Amino acid sequence: MKVVHISSSATYGGAAIAAFRLHRSLMKEHDIESAFVQRFPIDRESAKENNIYTANTDRNLITRIRKRFNVHTEHYHWVNLNKYPKNYEIATFATTSYRLEKLPIIKDADIIHLHWVAEFLNYPTFFKNIKQPIVWTLHDINAFRGMFHFDSDREKNSEHYGALDQKTLDLKAKSINKKDDISIVCLSEWMKAKSQASKAFQRYPHYLIPNGIEFSYYPLKEKEQARYKLGINNSKKNILAVGASLENEQKGFPILFDAVNKLNPDLFNLITVGSLSDKSYINKNTNHIHAENINDTTILNDYYTAADITVIPSREDNLPNVMLESFANGTPIISFSNGGMAEHVKTGENGILIEKIGVDTLVQSLNDFLNDKYTFNREQIRQYAENNFSDTLQTERYIKLYNEILGR
Repeated sequence: MKVVHISSSATYGGAAIAAFRLHRSLMKEHDIESAFVQRFPIDRESAKENNIYTANTDRNLITRIRKRFNVHTEHYHWVNLNKYPKNYEIATFATTSYRLEKLPIIKDADIIHLHWVAEFLNYPTFFKNIKQPIVWTLHDINAFRGMFHFDSDREKNSEHYGALDQKTLDLKAKSINKKDDISIVCLSEWMKAKSQASKAFQRYPHYLIPNGIEFSYYPLKEKEQARYKLGINNSKKNILAVGASLENEQKGFPILFDAVNKLNPDLFNLITVGSLSDKSYINKNTNHIHAENINDTTILNDYYTAADITVIPSREDNLPNVMLESFANGTPIISFSNGGMAEHVKTGENGILIEKIGVDTLVQSLNDFLNDKYTFNREQIRQYAENNFSDTLQTERYIKLYNEILGR
């Protein structure tokens, strides 16, 4: 069975990492030929080892002429998005200069598996020309929405972008619905409910398959040893935050920093991993340990292990990799009750779930933790992760779905 994954990236962002993890797991299966198509440059050795193909924009004469005179698709998108001040996290469209349906690797596949494909998939031509069945794993809501990737961004920008957003949604729905054989996979019940109610996907079958991780990369380590590696030599509790950008509004990091600044700095160390251009967000009296984005899992595990709790302050999220990684290291989570966190974080067992999004509610929960209202068992948290987020279980579920689809 030949499966081709299509993702805008193989390495950048949580969706890309999750898609690539699945691809790597499927490559281990003897009866599966798994390939990965993405858009960003990657070194030849890594591409060959991991069966990654990098797609270029369409090279036909018309496209080349349009690019020469700057009248191509992406330029028009740029013009539209620069009419008004940016008041959203990300906005993308249904058209691109890529024609993935023309690639031999895609034409030769038995199953086409879509992931996060914004700015990569050209909806009008792709769904009309793909003959094979499609599996589409939803990493955010954009696949079945218009321009925006968060409902709050759509609502905030309805005055300026409402008509264009609706036009984008209509084009997506029209294009997608030219194809009958599409199966939708959701990582959370939250996403599944939204997708099933959407104009684009309501007629397609939906499945629930959470992301998985390979636990051999996440061994339980000694906490004291991890603290020593990070240079932590006090007895304070460690609060951890991990993200690509620690200034991301949708991921809620400004809420976290406002909350942290209201805590007693004598009780905790703040550990942050990710891009943080302005450290003045954080009270100078707080013992702050920071690392830029870490790609080495072994090193990242030291941060999760040293932490006593990981904060995921997202306003809206699906099934963040940070939650899976923290659980794998036996570290509990504090998060607001939304998305996949609401389905997996259980107060007093593997974390603290906060019903209302806000600084004050986060302060209260952090204070409860710092004052020993809760105690957590690392082995039990790890076991929960193994029971729910095993890459083996995830792979088995996808293979079963692939076989079911091909057997119809």
